[in-house]
Amino acid sequence: MKRFDALLVGYYGMHNTGDDMLMAAAAAGARRHLMANNIAATAARGSDVCHALNISAIQSKKQKFRGHDRILKYIAATNSRHIVIGGGSVFHTAKDIRQKLQYLKLAGSNKHCAVGVGLGPFVDSEAERVCADFLNRCDFTGLRDRVSFDIARSIAPNANVALTFDLAPGMSIEPDFVSALAPNRDNAIGVALCPVERFSGDENAELHRNSVIANTLNKLYKQEKFEVRLIDFNGHPDLGDHPVHQDLRQKLKNIPCEIIHYAADPMRAVNQISRLRGILAMRLHAAVFAYLSGTPAIVLNYHPKCHNWCRDIGQSEDFGMDTIDIDGAKLETSLARILADDYTFPQLAIGAAAEKAMSNWSSY
Repeated sequence: MKRFDALLVGYYGMHNTGDDMLMAAAAAGARRHLMANNIAATAARGSDVCHALNISAIQSKKQKFRGHDRILKYIAATNSRHIVIGGGSVFHTAKDIRQKLQYLKLAGSNKHCAVGVGLGPFVDSEAERVCADFLNRCDFTGLRDRVSFDIARSIAPNANVALTFDLAPGMSIEPDFVSALAPNRDNAIGVALCPVERFSGDENAELHRNSVIANTLNKLYKQEKFEVRLIDFNGHPDLGDHPVHQDLRQKLKNIPCEIIHYAADPMRAVNQISRLRGILAMRLHAAVFAYLSGTPAIVLNYHPKCHNWCRDIGQSEDFGMDTIDIDGAKLETSLARILADDYTFPQLAIGAAAEKAMSNWSSY
């Protein structure tokens, strides 16, 4: 079995652009601060994004028996020096947190970290208790938002935790990110939606939101011509964004429109978003990429992590709204302002966000 300097633990290799960027950021941090050269990740073998990032994927392409992948993860942890749990809201259930705690126990050193992570909402009190055990065992935990930090302080007051930031802004100083930024903008509005209601059994809410968005775009298109680009951040064949974007495209009447499919290169999404006049961003990292590329964004909040992001960067309330019972009049006003070059940019400077992201590594 190959030995690794670091094992990256997260929802990686799942055809999700946001998670792809978090893995890239975690790998960059491990190389820079842990001197890790041989890096593995909890992704299926053959993962295109792992190949692109020169990371070993340690899970099976298809499980041969129940628990197969969990065994492979434990073996990889045993053969890894450091565990890096990088980014995302990954602390919800007792079962999942116990697995992460087991990785720490199996790895070859005591220097492990969880960086740019969010805590909760916990499904029950047992998940909260196990999370406290994890925080006390982990060498350092960087929390990406104030709510998560307050939770950590409450349940594990003696743990080494710090209020840091989302990992992705740290990539803004990487050469690959800078070179991905487009030199010019196209006359196009982007949309990056998430089919969250469909998976909770409320598809009608998704269809209603699409109708509100389509009506807004159709109305504004009559006043000023533009293209629409629907960006699939999640390309999973069953759980991905394509169906919700396909529905929206059918509702757009005469507007030139294309769906940009998922690609196993998060810098491609950065490039696409940097070319837009503005974007309706329901996917959190669509909003993050827009912020980092200076692209005006209307953030469609569907989860506490979206609200936390808007608060932490100082996103104007004029350019953010809840997806539940979406306000069509406000959406029209906000998008019209973007088309009129009257956007209020977030208060937090991009350089300051990058420094906050890098504090995930410098704090421990």
